[in-house]
Amino acid sequence: MMLKPFFRVSSPEEAKNQLAQFMALEAESTGIDEAIFRVLAKSIKADQDSPPFDRSIMDGFAVKSTDTFGSSESSPSLFNVVGEISMGEVPRIKIQRGESLRIWTGGAMPQGADAVVMVEHTHDLAGNAMEVVKAVAPFDNMVRKGEDYKKGEELLQRGLRLRSQDIGLLASLGTNKVEVYIRPKVALISSGDEITAVEDVPPPGCVRDVNRHSLFAGVREAFAEPKWIGLAADTLKSVRSMLRSGLEQADIVVISGGSSMGSRDYVIQAISEEPTSRILLHGVSMSPGKPIIIGTVESKPVIGLPGHPISALVCFDQFVVPIIRRLAGEDTCEPFLRPCVQAFLTRNVSSKEGRQDFVRVRLSVNGGEFYATPLLAKSGMVSAMSRTHGFVKIPMDCEGFYKDRKVNVYLFSNWLGGNFEKEYFSGNETAKGSPGNFDEASRQEQLSGFGKNPHS
Repeated sequence: MMLKPFFRVSSPEEAKNQLAQFMALEAESTGIDEAIFRVLAKSIKADQDSPPFDRSIMDGFAVKSTDTFGSSESSPSLFNVVGEISMGEVPRIKIQRGESLRIWTGGAMPQGADAVVMVEHTHDLAGNAMEVVKAVAPFDNMVRKGEDYKKGEELLQRGLRLRSQDIGLLASLGTNKVEVYIRPKVALISSGDEITAVEDVPPPGCVRDVNRHSLFAGVREAFAEPKWIGLAADTLKSVRSMLRSGLEQADIVVISGGSSMGSRDYVIQAISEEPTSRILLHGVSMSPGKPIIIGTVESKPVIGLPGHPISALVCFDQFVVPIIRRLAGEDTCEPFLRPCVQAFLTRNVSSKEGRQDFVRVRLSVNGGEFYATPLLAKSGMVSAMSRTHGFVKIPMDCEGFYKDRKVNVYLFSNWLGGNFEKEYFSGNETAKGSPGNFDEASRQEQLSGFGKNPHS
């Protein structure tokens, strides 16, 4: 059987454009307490004004603001306190000039009042008298009816991934159930005769199955449901069997290993031999991660990732995460926006023109500035990703960056905290003469001149 065309390397932009064809899954109804990080399938509109009445946002006294004009410590304004507004009470009193009502945060404003004087700007006097020592402007320390939102206003748009503050807004609307898109299920398959389970001691020539667990965690980080299918042997029959099982159990199938062009790389053939398959791309001009496969079977996305753990994670972030987001209901072809800091490179970094590079870096701080040290680990070195804080993107039209250039570092997580110095700057990870010495320039970089400081 003749295979469908493959390994026609696409640019990252061309590859991302292919993802636009993947559409959202069906919607379902869920309680708002289970809706966090789910994606809205239907826009939400307000069914009433909020607040539904003029409301105080401070403890103090409801007054006519004009009665306080000119008030100061040396020249206070005198008021008669005619009562108190209890929480949950609709005040029946309409205050007149020179009158005030004690009010609490969240209390309903009485008729005739247009501001609240904070209690700390008042002094109690004998009887029901009170003086104000600081003027207030109209509508100070209060929220007017409908100031938050008005009836019929669209508050949450379809396609929004719900955050905790959005759940609170839904609660304020009296909404206890919401329509969201189904959370995508992602089938994970590892392939390779050299792969063993993590609990086993690998025999010579074998390695533990790192990708199964790192990708499992990555799927959860992308707010989807991972489903482990199994380990495929290096045979077409085994890969096809695992692929069929994944298609039956999930919305997306991800196979790590076997995506290249070797004699024992069967993923492209296994996909191509499915009757309803389409190969969208095989190969992207990026490093690490060039031999990625993206296709469809039965309209379901099927992705073949490189077997090297770092390459697999980079491809997963750049392509699988956007597919997950699209099936989950978001209108995007991009991975999640990462926190970013600017840092000065501590050494030169070479690249190949016509290829987008993702260079892993470790951060340090000196004099209030971030410094980024590239780690020169190969894609098969598992610890390299864990040792780093983020990555620098080198665009396709660039042959590298020189030392001291200020670059954007996209962080792997949104925290550094105490672990930043405790774990990453202990010095243990750069022990001289060990495989952890990633600061040393490679032979290729030394020959190209990028291993040297051009200013030295």
